[in-house]
Amino acid sequence: MVSRDINKVVVKSWKVSETPIDGQDYCVEIIGRKPGFFAWLSALFGIDPTVRLRVGSKWFEYKKASLAGWETKQIPLRKVSSVFNSYYRPWKKALAVFLSLFVTGGMLIVRMGEMDNDFIVAGLITMLVGAVIALLYFFLNRSFVLCIYEVGGRATGGIRFKRSVIENVDINQAKVEEACQIIKRLIEAENR
Repeated sequence: MVSRDINKVVVKSWKVSETPIDGQDYCVEIIGRKPGFFAWLSALFGIDPTVRLRVGSKWFEYKKASLAGWETKQIPLRKVSSVFNSYYRPWKKALAVFLSLFVTGGMLIVRMGEMDNDFIVAGLITMLVGAVIALLYFFLNRSFVLCIYEVGGRATGGIRFKRSVIENVDINQAKVEEACQIIKRLIEAENR
């Protein structure tokens, strides 16, 4: 089970490679920020509440920064036991949004359409808007989890992240699985 204190972020930067991506021997670096326009705006001014997960050939590093300060966990890879990832599609909530607006539009058409044709148009527009909002909600709220567990089963560092519209960083299931596979290979290589 994933720890409840996993940070929910949108991805600012996603660097994953079989070979080191920097001079410090890290192959995975994921940086996220709090979601929302104001969090993005504060990042522009250098007030950057972020979460950073980095994995190298010897170390796992998890850093969480906020307005109050920062916290860093560095754990040798030989003390990491497993990697967890998951993918969440909010289809139930998207369907609820669609159905509520579809039913509202249908009620406008059936009840008020007898009196005025404008209500028929309003009902159809409400149904169309419901479909658009539901699709946007579904595609913008897909989320992924990547979590590292220490020997002993404690979740050490994890990120629940979703697509960043502002930074235009889109992460899909294949990219998350690739990151997980690279981390597993690094753990296996260190534990030989």
